[in-house]
Amino acid sequence: MSLSEIFYDYLEAPEKAQEAILARPPMALALCGFLAAALSLSLWNSIKTGGLVFFTLKTASIFLWNLLSAFLWAALIHWYASMRSPEPLAPKTAKSILVYFGFSDFAWSLTAVAAFTSLLESPWRYLSLLIFAVAGFLNLALKARGIKSVYHFSGPKSWLLILAPYAAFFILGLCFLVFSLLGLFFR
Repeated sequence: MSLSEIFYDYLEAPEKAQEAILARPPMALALCGFLAAALSLSLWNSIKTGGLVFFTLKTASIFLWNLLSAFLWAALIHWYASMRSPEPLAPKTAKSILVYFGFSDFAWSLTAVAAFTSLLESPWRYLSLLIFAVAGFLNLALKARGIKSVYHFSGPKSWLLILAPYAAFFILGLCFLVFSLLGLFFR
């Protein structure tokens, strides 16, 4: 099965794509997803500032951030799933979840549309924020679907695993803010 067939099956027939992804995870297509997300997000961020060097550096940093965070996230989820599973997991499941994360990053390509929408000088330019929010939600939903497909978790548990890092980051930030304010007031 070719890479394009796997990607289209991922969108149209997830069960058929799941078999192909678990049999032979297409890592090149996952890297293309991370690169598409990096290009779109850096275009969103640097369309008004301009400069090829800035755009290239921003794209490289977003690509590395997406790739490294996906590796870490996939490792933690795979570790959690292996602790919960009575039988050992296949080694390809960790690669498969990374491929699903790469596929979900294709959703960030919508931000390229949002970047050009933000350039409009009309009330429609605020539509770009809605497009950005839809792209983020679609990214999270596709990641949850990938976890559900690979590890056979329930829908709410998949969403919980996806949202846990964001919740932890929010709680740590809130604790930092509260302790900073307490330190400022009790000086």
